[in-house]
Parts: sequence; C-alpha cells; structure tokens
Amino acid sequence: AQGRWYPYIYITEDSGLTWRRAWGKHHGMHNWISHPTERSWAVVSWWSGNCNADKVKKIEKSAEADEDAEEESKACVHRLMVTTDLGKNFLQLAEYVVQFSWGSTEAEQTNRVYFTAYRKKSGDQGKLSTWTNEVDFNHIDFFKSGRPKGNVVTDLKKGNKFLISGPYVLVARVKDEASQVVNLMVSKDGAKTFKAALLPSGMGELEEKWYTVLDTSEGAVILHINNDASGIKDTGRIFVSDAEGYKFSQSLVNNVRSAHGECEFDKVVSLTGVYLSNIVVPAVQSQDQGFDNSKSKAQDDMESEAAAGAELDTKHGRGGMLGKQMPKGSKEERTIRTVASFDKGGAWNYLKPPRVNSLGKTYDCSGKSAEECSLHLHGTTSWDFYAPFYSSETCVGIIMGTGNVGASLRFEPEETSTFLSRDGGLTWMEAHQGAFIYEFGDHGGIIVMADDLKMTSMVLFTWNEGQSWYDFKVSSVPFEVDNIITEPNVTATTFIMFGTRAGGEGVLYYLNFDALQFPACKGVWAADSVSSDYETWAPSDGSSAEPCMLGQQLTYTRRKRTSQCWNGEKFERPVRQKACACTQSDFMCDIGFTRSVGATECVFGGLEMMPQSMLPSACDGTFQVSAYRKVAGDSCENGWSPTPSDVPCPSKPMDTSNFKYIVGVLVVAGVLWMLRGYGGKGVPSFEMSAPKSMCADCSPMMVVQMPLLLLAWLYERFCVTNRGFDSNPGLKYGSVKGDDFDFDAGFDGDGGTSLTDFIAEADYDDTPKVYDGAAADRSSGHDRGGYVSAGLSEARSSVPKLAGGPGGGPPARGRRGRLH
Repeated sequence: AQGRWYPYIYITEDSGLTWRRAWGKHHGMHNWISHPTERSWAVVSWWSGNCNADKVKKIEKSAEADEDAEEESKACVHRLMVTTDLGKNFLQLAEYVVQFSWGSTEAEQTNRVYFTAYRKKSGDQGKLSTWTNEVDFNHIDFFKSGRPKGNVVTDLKKGNKFLISGPYVLVARVKDEASQVVNLMVSKDGAKTFKAALLPSGMGELEEKWYTVLDTSEGAVILHINNDASGIKDTGRIFVSDAEGYKFSQSLVNNVRSAHGECEFDKVVSLTGVYLSNIVVPAVQSQDQGFDNSKSKAQDDMESEAAAGAELDTKHGRGGMLGKQMPKGSKEERTIRTVASFDKGGAWNYLKPPRVNSLGKTYDCSGKSAEECSLHLHGTTSWDFYAPFYSSETCVGIIMGTGNVGASLRFEPEETSTFLSRDGGLTWMEAHQGAFIYEFGDHGGIIVMADDLKMTSMVLFTWNEGQSWYDFKVSSVPFEVDNIITEPNVTATTFIMFGTRAGGEGVLYYLNFDALQFPACKGVWAADSVSSDYETWAPSDGSSAEPCMLGQQLTYTRRKRTSQCWNGEKFERPVRQKACACTQSDFMCDIGFTRSVGATECVFGGLEMMPQSMLPSACDGTFQVSAYRKVAGDSCENGWSPTPSDVPCPSKPMDTSNFKYIVGVLVVAGVLWMLRGYGGKGVPSFEMSAPKSMCADCSPMMVVQMPLLLLAWLYERFCVTNRGFDSNPGLKYGSVKGDDFDFDAGFDGDGGTSLTDFIAEADYDDTPKVYDGAAADRSSGHDRGGYVSAGLSEARSSVPKLAGGPGGGPPARGRRGRLH
C-alpha cells in the first residue's frame, strides 16, 4: 500500500462476506498459526527492520515516511507475537525466532507455544542455513485469559529445529557444530525430559535432509531414513519406535522416496495399524537386510545403471498443464512392488490380486508366487501422472488406487487400471480399466471418479462400493480434470469437479447426487437383520483364525452393499471391540532383528544393527537379547510369547597386556632358531636344520609358519577367554550394559558423547524442513498443486441433472443414468 511492500493478512468472521486487515503496520507478516481450540487466538510472526530495503519504493516526505525511515534503520529481526482478538491487537513473545508452534491436544498443551530462537539478541538475524550452537528450543505458557504465564523456559539448549506431532516432541539438537552433526531428541512428557533416539549403530552419522517423520498417530513414531550412498538410489529404510518414541527397530527396507522427500508410505486412515508402501526390489535379492549387505547391493545397482546408460525422465508439474505427457515404458527402470502391513509395520506382505478384471477376464496368476503376480499401486511420487492410494476416516475399509497386476508396478497407460478394496486392503477388485481420479462421499456410500489421463466430459459413479458403475455427461466440450473434491469429512453427497479446457479456460462443475432420491438408511442398531440396511464387519489381516488386528477384534457397522439409501452426514458408526489372544503377528522385530517381505520370523541382522550401548561390556561366546517386542498399542492378552535369542558376542581387540608377552616369546624363539644354524666359524650359514627326529623333512615355508602357529596358540591360551559353552559348563550370562538412554548433562558439549549419531551434515543452503505425515490433511489425500485458469464464466447454459430410476431408485444395473 502507498509504495510499501509489507504483506498483510486479511480476516473474515462471516464466511467471506466481509474482510478486514490484521494490524501489521511496518511489519512483513510472515506466518499465522491459529490456536487448536480458541477461535480468536493465534501466534503470528513477522520480519521487522531493514530486511529488504531495496524493495522499499520512494514515497513522499511525510510523518508516515519518517516512521518508515525509522523502522528501516533498525536491525532485521523475526519477531513472535500472539493475538487473542483475531489480529486487532498483538503482544510480542520473543524475537530472533526461527520456528514456532502451538502445543498438542494429546499432551494437553494447547495453551503453550514452542519455539526456537537465537540466544544472542543483537544485529541482523540471519537465515538458519546451518546447524548452530546459538539456537535453543524454548516454550511459554498462557493463562485461559490469553495472558502469558511466567517467563520463557528453555527446554533444550542447541535445539535448532523441532516437530510437535501427537504426544511427541521431536527436536534436532546440535552435537557438533564443526562437523554439522545433530541428534534427534524425543520427549513424550511435554518436553520435561528428553531421550536420544536409539537407532542401529550401523546407520552412522546421518544427514537430516534425508530424515522424514511419516506418522505419529498411533502411539509410535515412524521414521524414514534415506539410504544415501549405502543403499539403492532414492530409497530409504522405515523404522518404527516403541511406545516411548525413542527406541527404533527396522520395519522395511528400500522404501521409495522422491528427491523432494516424499515417501510412498501411507496410512489407511479409516483403520488402525494398516499401512501401504512401495519398495524397490534390488537386482540381486537377499534375505540379509543389514547395512553391510545394502552397501554391496548399492554398488551392484550403480554398476547396472551405468551399464544401461539411461537416466530417468524428469517429472513435470500437473497444475494447469494440458495434454499430460505420459510416461514412457522406460521411465522407471527399477522394479517397484506394493506391500501392506496390518500390524503397524510389524510384518509386510504383497497385495493379493483380484481373480478377474472389470470385464470378467481372469488374471493369469494361477500357480505363480506373490513375487511373480500381485497387485501394485502408484504412490505419491507418481502423482504427476497417476492418483495415489487413497482412504478417508469416515469410509471404513474403503481404499482406492491406480496400478496393475503383475510382477511389478508398470507406468504405461495401457497397463494401468483403477482398483478398489472394501476390506482395508486385504482383497481387491478392478473398478475400471484405465487411470481415474476419485473421491468418496456419504461415508463411502457413493464414489465418484473421472478419467485422469485424457480430456473427458463424462463422470462415473457407484452407490454400491464398485459392484456396478454408472456414467453421465456433464459437458459437450471435453476438459482435463484436475480434481474432484467434497467437504472435508467426506460425508456429503455433493461434489465439485474442476479442470481446464483445451483453450486454457478453467471450468468448475457442481455435482449433486441427491437427485437419485435415495431414502435415509434404517436399522443401524439392528445390523445384520433382514429389515436393516446395515451389516457388521470386522477387519482382519488374513493370517489369524479369527478377525483380529493389533490384539483386538473391532466390529464396525456399515451399510449393506445392496442397500439403496443414504447414510446421511450425521451418521455415527457403532463400533464394538473385544480382546484377542496374542499371536506372532502381534509382535514386531526388536532392535537388531529384521523381517523380509512375506516372512514371519525375525532374523538377527548382524552386530551392526545393534546400538553400541546395547552390547554387553563382558561377553563369552554369545549373549541373549529379545528378537521380538509387542507392537506399540497392541492390546492382545496371553497366548504366544517370544523367547530370548542367542546372538554372537562382538569381537574384541587383542589384550595388549598379554600381547607384549607373546612378542617376547616369539623373539626368543626366533633367536634360538637362528643360533641353531650357525657354522663352526661363527658365521651364520642361512641354512636351517633340525634333528631328523624332529623335523627331518621341514621345508623353508613350514619353518616360517611354525612361529605363526605358536603365536596363534599363545593368543588363544592367554588372550581369548570366550571359549564357548562346551568348555565352560558353568557359564552364566552377565547383565547387558545399562539401558541408560535418558537425556543428561553428557549432552551439554563438555566432551560428552551422544548415544546415537542420528542426523548429520545438513549441507544444503537452507536447513531442510521436516515432513510430518501425521499432521498432513489426509482427508483430501489427493489435492493437487494445480490451478484453474481463465476468468469466471458459465460452463454451459444447462448443466445436466441426475435422475433416479423407476420408483425413485438408482438407474438399473447396466443402464446409464438418464439426463434431462
């Protein structure tokens, strides 16, 4: 305004009818974060001072200009403010701020603000482009009235970046500024205490730019850590924590990720513990999922890629682009497969393919293994071309995705179809050949989709969860569909479909399926009876005798597939639950052990998979550890219980106190051997001889080897105490070194060593953002970053309306919906 470049935030309190500008004079408004529950509260940050003087235009000399000049003479500072009246007034909380957020509802800290800030409060504030000892992690609390309670509290010195996700507070804390090494610190008690994330020692010092928090919504932290140079390109390992959020064990290897950090790992949000993921299958498969093996496989893959001499095509954005350039057959040279877990990452299996396609033709999977023939779906990194797997909280058990049946995921359009599951991913059906964009409504009672690859004027829908599909025409002019959306809860029967015509004109259509004239469903409390429109359903992983998942049997009430009625926006789904007996599927591999896809047994991954702090200080032959631990949040009772496993002791360096005696003995032995070879004149003859009875036929090589054999015997006799159980029948196990992973003074930098070198070398110009999959809005899981071009105009004079079939019901099966 008036030559100044300051941005402003505008606020409406009447659904957009009127707007007012939040106060922000002389300040560049930067971020606005509303309070989780108080509608008029917000924390706001802005840059003040001479932060970008070259953008300030010359204005006429006035009192206001004098104020601007005075402001521009101050240092550039990022300030943190709070408002309790939607921007009419602000109170400063801190300055030289880097990052900030409200506390979580799960930790009952909604009236707390966490933030990181520079300790030194002078001069221009720079951008946090490298890890520094000068930034701390802090918080400040508020009374119910909105006034600050006390002073700022420093929770963790040298805490540079943080993430509030569910009950967890995750902070990247600098360990060594010079080498740019940081540790991940975890708190589950509202930042009162912190523990260092405990990961396998073989991970080494990791780079934060490859670290992604995938999910924290189910009482555990799920991490993706990029393989970097030690594994297959553009992949990473999935680690799942215990309930405390700090002790991580490996769940899955070679998970697909993009160069921007997007991971093909998604939660089925309508169910507990169900996840879908895409993995890269190495050229040479092995059951060994340890770090040493991954490095050798990475070298083999690099050689194969170099021999092929081909680079992957660069993806392009979809927003506003006409005529999508389709991926060629050579676009993705890697072998990618889709896997699913029904126990929060404890075990993974390939997706079962449907028996027939949408035209009734049988898939050629008979007699083939899961590796040779299963269902594979596109994930988020394919979003430029295909819609990823999608679920909604209010549509229990329903999942949709685009992909193919075969040995691996294909990228050719002619090989791609759209698939649907109504039992949480256990079984699938082909909904339609070709790739479509889709959306759910009425708690899953209606599904709407449109062609996702080419221009169209048709809309398809099903009211019986894919048992039959109907289509109708919305326009005489084809257009490219960008998306189909509905209200956030996915409970309405109205949708908005928007896209772009060939000339670049944006179009938007409003679809109202109330024209089907379905009645309201009845009998929700009499489910499974003949007179009820509802049935009960209990999800299962397919491996148990009874339908149990995560130690309990959850029974949901859902509309019968054949019931022609609407659930209604206010429908509340009854759920019953009971505990189940424990089975092996209720346990995941403990730290140091791994499971391959399709396996149930946990296999020791090698000592490099064990954190150094978990290895015993004294060990004879083997030591016992737990190979299994109950999945976080699993509530099974009694039943199967794991037993400890024996693993080999780590190799120990030679004891120098005994080694000096060995060297002395060898020297004496060598001198004696040399003296036996002296001639009568006292000149060495260089010819070794021995009494015939001792070594009459000894060769020179054998004579050289004899001291080495002596060395081996002496080393075993005096240095090696781990002589095994056979020679030590009274051997007892010593206690493993204390599991003391609590945050303590050792992390304050006075020569202290952290327990895990977790995140290291953030060497980008900008410290990378931490992606939080749990915080993402998955209710609109396929929103696109596109735009609708051209001005507002009427799509057509008369948009067709849906008409019900005879008797007010839906169109008869096999017929298309009539237009009028």
